[in-house]
Amino acid sequence: MDVVNDFESLATARLLDFFGSGTRWYRSLWNPGLILSLREILEASHAVQTSILSESALTFAVSSVLRTAPFDSGVGDRTRLKALQEALSTKLRFGGLDYLAAKQLTEEIESKYLSHWAAHLMKPSNPNPERVARAIAAHLLDLGFNSDYLHRWWTYRLHYEQPRRSLHEIIMEAHALASTPLRPFTVLVAFESVPPRKFGRPGGWTDAPAVSQWLQANGFDNSGVRQRGGVLLQVEARDGRAAADAAAEEVENLAARARVATANELRYLPQVWVAGEPAPYSIGQRSRGLNVGALIRENVVYTKAGTEEAVDAAFEMLAPLQASSPIAAIAAGWAAVEALLSEPNDRGGAADRLASIVACSLPRAELTVLSYVLEKQDADMAAALANITENRDRAAVVARAILAGQPLSLTGWADKAALWRMMRLLHRPGEVLEDIRSYATATFRRLYRQRNLVLHGGRTNPVALRACLRTAAPLVGAGMDRIAHSYYVNKRHPLATAAQARIAITTIAGQDPLHCVDLLS
Repeated sequence: MDVVNDFESLATARLLDFFGSGTRWYRSLWNPGLILSLREILEASHAVQTSILSESALTFAVSSVLRTAPFDSGVGDRTRLKALQEALSTKLRFGGLDYLAAKQLTEEIESKYLSHWAAHLMKPSNPNPERVARAIAAHLLDLGFNSDYLHRWWTYRLHYEQPRRSLHEIIMEAHALASTPLRPFTVLVAFESVPPRKFGRPGGWTDAPAVSQWLQANGFDNSGVRQRGGVLLQVEARDGRAAADAAAEEVENLAARARVATANELRYLPQVWVAGEPAPYSIGQRSRGLNVGALIRENVVYTKAGTEEAVDAAFEMLAPLQASSPIAAIAAGWAAVEALLSEPNDRGGAADRLASIVACSLPRAELTVLSYVLEKQDADMAAALANITENRDRAAVVARAILAGQPLSLTGWADKAALWRMMRLLHRPGEVLEDIRSYATATFRRLYRQRNLVLHGGRTNPVALRACLRTAAPLVGAGMDRIAHSYYVNKRHPLATAAQARIAITTIAGQDPLHCVDLLS
């Protein structure tokens, strides 16, 4: 694969992967961008001063940024990078000189972040398409744009707009989009069930006839809308879908308060209406992409089949991470990870152990998907894969073809990008698996820090809370899926699975690369 000449096609395919609501965990965006990571560090510095976070937690967050910043062209020139590295190379005491320098640099870099990337891509170079796409996608999502909105925005400019433009030109337009301030939106949330009036009504309450009138006045079809009143909320957001999400989160908080205060349900309809938008937005069954399919495959969804109640209970604790309010999701999600993988006096180490499991799970997951795509698009691979049903064996067939340098026919650029990543992994398994583990570790360590800010610091809105949930939930699901399989099928304790994963990553460099499909067998 000619990565240099295919750069824009690979990078834009990955951008759409990162914005796609159906993207599976092994192709999803795992970490926030540089700017949000810097803001998280500044927040953590204050939390250390107030004894909410430990010095080691801040040190890890800083080291993660120092590791990735040199490869992030959004920083600007080398002198600005050096200034940032100098500011972050100390203990970063809240309110101190280095803290203030880091804060100022964060603001300066943010103001020109995407324009710096656009300028970099105009220069003759060999950029890594994966790195470019991750940086740009994370930055836009961290600003608060809804992923569906960004997917439509980029799809139009990449595939429909005429004349076609280069990637750096579109990034400059994205820079202009990112530079616009938050917009005010009016959002209507209607209810199908409300507690008795004696308990009062939320602010912005509108009775049932007024709800119908508002829908008609704003051009919405109100036929079939069965409601008993609603609330009109004023929110600031980047786009209409993001406004709907913000309103849904606010109303979910109200519903939670009603449940604990009145023992009655404040139940809202599964769609909300945003003034100025052409159609209502669905908010029912919102999902953060967590999936533990092993519970279905092993037929233990409704059965506690293990020998340890704590392990079975940990899977039950995952439910809030899928769809509950951010605070409940953070608390319960980390509790499940800690219950399975912590050791006495080392709760944070559970993040590192889960990261090893996730890293070892990725090669087979990606190679298996590629096997089904290649079976449809490549005649030679179709013959090689005929009658092979086990995922492990299918993944091995694709891995052998890659290592042999066999030309593989793929039509979709997202699949070509996946093939390129698997080529890198199989030819340098030790290095690439360690990179994957480090990214996953940063994700889970962030989950732990956010949990501590919420539960120990009483913070209800840390700067990285939503970005953490967006990136961590699918990876938690992937790790828990492998833990569930090992526990229910092989009767292996989660810590034993983590130990196997750590050994596999440490020793893979001295083994046949084909072992990448058997890291957790």
